[in-house]
Amino acid sequence: MSLQNLPSLAALRTFEAVARHKNLSAAGRELNVTHAAVSQQVRALEGRLGQKLVEREGRGMALTEAGQTLARDLTAGFETIRRGWADLEGLSESRPVTVTMTPSFATYWFMPRYADFLKRHPEGDLVIRPSAAVLDPAIDAFDVAIRFGPGGWKGLTSTLLHATQFVIVGASHLIPGDKTESISDLTHLKWFQETGTTEVMNWMGEQGLSLDARTHVTELPGNLLLAALREGHGIAATARLFVEDDIAEGRLSVLWESPQRDRGYHILHRTGVLRPPVKQFVSWLKSYAPKP
Repeated sequence: MSLQNLPSLAALRTFEAVARHKNLSAAGRELNVTHAAVSQQVRALEGRLGQKLVEREGRGMALTEAGQTLARDLTAGFETIRRGWADLEGLSESRPVTVTMTPSFATYWFMPRYADFLKRHPEGDLVIRPSAAVLDPAIDAFDVAIRFGPGGWKGLTSTLLHATQFVIVGASHLIPGDKTESISDLTHLKWFQETGTTEVMNWMGEQGLSLDARTHVTELPGNLLLAALREGHGIAATARLFVEDDIAEGRLSVLWESPQRDRGYHILHRTGVLRPPVKQFVSWLKSYAPKP
């Protein structure tokens, strides 16, 4: 489609603000225009498309399916424009490196090594965003992500940082033996899981575990999960990387282990030229990656 056939940038920007705020007046305040002007821009887009983008929901408003699709793409597009402008304006040199990782990874792998980063790069500024949810780089603004999986994330450059797999473990004195015949045999036990976790939940689903079948589940912050396990209060799925010493020294027993061996934590970033602080941080991470 030719750019000449697109709606005006002002109309698209207005709708993107409406989609975020779910409120015409709030969008108007952000853009410094009137409620009526915002409404007019949205109606113009709907007329152009021949379908509704927003609809009333109680006293507020909600996006239609078409509105959700357009909002997602506009948010990604405006974020790309924002990043590009910041790079050209020279702001990127002073902007901290934003890194997302799970709370468990931050606690048990990253923080023990953070002093080494500061020693090597005392001028390096980081913003760590622990999140158990898998963030979308097209929408969520981050420079580097550490994520578990087989690699090959679409649209991103990925480098293996540490090969590992998820295991289900419990205190050895609580659960005799070191494995179970079927993962479904574990549903009656007391479970712990990291609050808001996505990666582990996806993995357990792949193993055939019916998550709804578990009768006792307690959510904990990632930094408290291993403490609860070591005290023998229940079982949990976690990366073997975090509990390798506990397993070797007999504090924890493996109850279930995936046969998949092509998994691990990867360094993810957008493809292309990295601004210097990001490149520096990625290079430091790669110093811990397996040598080819």
